[in-house]
Amino acid sequence: MSEPEQLPQGRVQATAGVAVIEHRRILLVKRADDGTLCLPGGRLEIGESVEEGAMREFAEETGHSVEVTGLLGVYSRPSEQTHRYPDGAVAQFVAVVFEGRCGEVTRTLAGDTVETSWFALDALPSNLMACDAPIIRDALSSRPRPVIA
Repeated sequence: MSEPEQLPQGRVQATAGVAVIEHRRILLVKRADDGTLCLPGGRLEIGESVEEGAMREFAEETGHSVEVTGLLGVYSRPSEQTHRYPDGAVAQFVAVVFEGRCGEVTRTLAGDTVETSWFALDALPSNLMACDAPIIRDALSSRPRPVIA
């Protein structure tokens, strides 16, 4: 077994999100802290399941409800799922990501998201959040589900 990659000190954070692909487009949200685009999702709260957390985060970040249709995968590779926030804090995510369908408008956007946009599958933006890039690739692929990465 090889030596683990040396990473900055930080915390491990359980997260959940939803990849929604409809009409050959994917729904992404723009982060308020650094302006990158990512899948709707975020930290789990005590007392909720990963599915409940994914649905709550989706509603907060997009203003829409979501129907979860399946499990895309579980993502935890430190080399892909470690993020340094603009304030210097470091987190390694253990992300459970679902696939789903966008529902009704339910609320206004939360403070950590400044906008939502649909992107054509063949015209993805270059400013994707690094941790979400491999997840988005998997969501667009025909790779068997669930992905464990």
